[in-house]
Amino acid sequence: MPLLGLIAVVAGVIVAWSNLETNVGWFAYAPLSNEVFVGDNGSFISKETQLGLGIAGIGLLLLAFWAGLAMGRRR
Repeated sequence: MPLLGLIAVVAGVIVAWSNLETNVGWFAYAPLSNEVFVGDNGSFISKETQLGLGIAGIGLLLLAFWAGLAMGRRR
């Protein structure tokens, strides 16, 4: 289980790091555009970066579960 958690953390960090976007567009008011604005979850990071961070988070949860299980078995 620790190997699986470590692989998930590394894969998630690689996915998140490779999809970082630095261009953030700001808008205020566009009265003459006849288009409806549809946001991207209201976040400043891309969906791929969110996915990578989620995978890394799951890997960290696996590692924490394994560490707690290993410490509980010692007693």
